[in-house]
Amino acid sequence: MKILVTAAGPKPAKDKSEYVMDFAKRLGAEVIALHIAKAQDQKLGEETLSIFESAGQKAEVKVTKIMKQGDIIPNIIEVAETESVNFIVMGSTPDKGAAEWLSTCIMDKTKIPVVVIPYGFKGL
Repeated sequence: MKILVTAAGPKPAKDKSEYVMDFAKRLGAEVIALHIAKAQDQKLGEETLSIFESAGQKAEVKVTKIMKQGDIIPNIIEVAETESVNFIVMGSTPDKGAAEWLSTCIMDKTKIPVVVIPYGFKGL
């Protein structure tokens, strides 16, 4: 089983990485961590993906890091399909409009289930 997790930066990655890894471990899944960066934000992307990698090591979950550039929605869908993930995990943000738009667009364009972690969720 594979889970695709996305994060816009280090703060969202920190907020959900432990929960996602615990979830993946319980399912016996590996995690594909995806960050879609602007060219000038390469370092930010590397930091974001490293947070998932560290959380995966701590939880003993295999993590594959992928960084892409370009449009968010097509990149998420492409990676999800290419990596044959079973579902996509996304986090919501304080800007509910943007989070709802993004997750809804992805749900409309793929048959892969999308799980949205509520903003402020602290885990089980």
